[in-house]
Amino acid sequence: MLLSHGIEPAARPRGKRRLEREALRKINLHWHDLRHEALSRLADEGVPVHELQMLAGHANITTTQRYMNARANSLAESMRQARQRRVDRLAQQSDDSVQVGQKCL
Repeated sequence: MLLSHGIEPAARPRGKRRLEREALRKINLHWHDLRHEALSRLADEGVPVHELQMLAGHANITTTQRYMNARANSLAESMRQARQRRVDRLAQQSDDSVQVGQKCL
C-alpha cells in the first residue's frame, strides 16, 4: 500500500521521518487502513472468517465479514480471467482447425 504511493518504509534519520509523515498525510493513510489491508489479504489467502474474527478482536462476525468482500472481488476477477483464457483457447483451436482444413484442399 505504501509502495504504491511511492513511500518506502525504512530506518531514517529524524529529519527524514518528518518528511515521511507528511507523505502519509497526503495520501490520508490511517492505522485502520493498514489493519483493513492486512485482514483483507489474510482473507484473500483463505484464512477462515472465524480466525480473522479472533485476530481482529471483533465481537460480532458480521464486522469481520466486511473483509471477506475483498476475497469475493478477487475471486470474481479470477473467474473473469479464466473465462477469457477459455475464449482465447477456443478461438485458437478454431483458427488451427481452419488452417488444417485449408492445407488439405
